Amino acid sequence: MDHEDRRTVLEAVLAKHPDGLISAIDENGLFVPMPASVPMTTQRVITGRASALQLVTAEDRVVVIDAWTRAGKTGVANALVHPEADPNQTVRLHFIDVRAQHGVFVGLLTDFAGLAGFGQRLSIGEIAPKSSAVRKDAVAVITSVDVATPKMLGWTEEELLGRRTLELVHPDDHQRAIESWMDMLAAPGGTRRVRLRHQHRKGHYLWLEITNHNLLNDPEHACVVAEMVDISDEMAAQEALRANEQLLRRLTEALPLGVLQIDSDRRVIYQNERAVEIFGLALDEAIGEAVVADADRPALRAALNRALADGGDADLECGYGGDRLCHVSVRPLTAPSGDVTGAVLCVADVTEAARLRAELTHHATYDALTGCLNRASIMAATTNYLADAGAPVGAGGPGRSGGVAAIFIDLNRFKEINDTLGHAAGDDLLIYVASALRGAIRDTDLLGRLGGDEFLIVARDVPGLDEAAHLGEQLTAHLSTCGLELAGRWVNVQASIGVAWAAAGRTDVDALIARADEAMYQAKRQRTGPLGLVVSPAQAAA
Repeated sequence: MDHEDRRTVLEAVLAKHPDGLISAIDENGLFVPMPASVPMTTQRVITGRASALQLVTAEDRVVVIDAWTRAGKTGVANALVHPEADPNQTVRLHFIDVRAQHGVFVGLLTDFAGLAGFGQRLSIGEIAPKSSAVRKDAVAVITSVDVATPKMLGWTEEELLGRRTLELVHPDDHQRAIESWMDMLAAPGGTRRVRLRHQHRKGHYLWLEITNHNLLNDPEHACVVAEMVDISDEMAAQEALRANEQLLRRLTEALPLGVLQIDSDRRVIYQNERAVEIFGLALDEAIGEAVVADADRPALRAALNRALADGGDADLECGYGGDRLCHVSVRPLTAPSGDVTGAVLCVADVTEAARLRAELTHHATYDALTGCLNRASIMAATTNYLADAGAPVGAGGPGRSGGVAAIFIDLNRFKEINDTLGHAAGDDLLIYVASALRGAIRDTDLLGRLGGDEFLIVARDVPGLDEAAHLGEQLTAHLSTCGLELAGRWVNVQASIGVAWAAAGRTDVDALIARADEAMYQAKRQRTGPLGLVVSPAQAAA
């Protein structure tokens, strides 16, 4: 949401809730003085609290943290919470990021109609103390409290005195409380520390860290002194962290991708099930190079080094598991200091996608019947040959000697074969001729089918027209020996052949092929036997 939309939302919420309780909040989540620019009407400013976490019950602090995080990302968030002032009810807490206009976040509590005196109770009051001390006897009955304890727990001094502290402890924490107490009693003069939830008089629970000092054998005290510190905010933050970690793990398990986290020593500290299926690594095992194909190990090593040593991202494809292919994204993890602490690897099996990509590339490049380059591919390759011809060594090319020859082949009597012997016989002839041509050219020569019964051979590193003519003569001699049986009838290969040659930079692909095509038609007109060959004169210098 952009800044203007956030301003509109703030004005709409204030107009709708004139009885709302409002606060100004800095980037750290702490309440600050309300700027005069905020367009309040009859709303009351929350006082006596340091942050929104102190407005709600301990159980809802994770909800507040989540809403605050969302507001920081999107600009606006709200959530239903149980107010600390009345835990049995719910109110709505809004966060709106209007730092662009007012320099603060605005927090707003609304929807508490029917809660008598709620606004007064929340907007007036002191902050509860975070530490206190009580004295207890050998069976954990409270014998005295300091002035902070009633303010922290909400119980009056009279309600606390003579009460066994276990009555205040959350039932789920009873066993831990008893074990810590018995361990403390067994060590006269010793100290034991334990974290327990204690019930506030309003019904919610506070997390307290309790340090029990065993002074029962000390004549001056003859009691247990318990120092209590409210750690609810810390525990709420830890709970939020655990919830986020659980959410992240659940998300990674639901992904069709493999996710690994490694430390700076490349040891696996987390992986989802898909990652185990792909790589088969165990926790605490170092990610070695054996998980990928031999040819891809240097690339994986470089990607890990880039992430762990330099903090750089890396993406690569690796073979694994014999004939499988995966895409690996490596992203470094850094500490607040900027030091790289490890990396996350996201692994996707792309075997089928790569296979489909290769098939599509093949279909887009080659003629389906003969396996020759199709018209678009042979023309593009010829363009590259013409651009590369004659490039000197060290000038960006491999060093060429001479120009490019184009040999245009058109089969004679092909229509007659199709009409008399059938199209299947015609296809067999095309396949046979393509194979024959492939066997007659050099490894660096290109063979393409332009369409129908027309083929094109492109040869580079041809010094001149005489050498191009020699290639045409060799091809003609080879085809003169070729023939096959079609539909019970022996058929010799018959063709008209045109040859053209061009030096580097003297012509373009269309002009070169047109000259070879023209020479082929001249051969067709002059042909007196099964095969005819005409060589186009060299193009005049530009």
